[in-house]
Amino acid sequence: MSSNFKTRHPDFASIENHIRRAHAERQVAIASMMAEGIVAAVRGIGQFFGNQPVKRTRAGTVVVKASLPRNAAGI
Repeated sequence: MSSNFKTRHPDFASIENHIRRAHAERQVAIASMMAEGIVAAVRGIGQFFGNQPVKRTRAGTVVVKASLPRNAAGI
């Protein structure tokens, strides 16, 4: 028989669920900050090199056009 936290400490099961939700919310907040940082870095690098400004749609999403060089094999 496997014993888990809920069976050993049933009084704390609701607290465990609360902690899991808090972890998930923190992970979403960290991922959002990382994404915003990456977008800011890309904008800053683009402005530093004098590239065209990043286009924005009405919803506030960023549209970036990128082209990659092809290798000799044409892939």
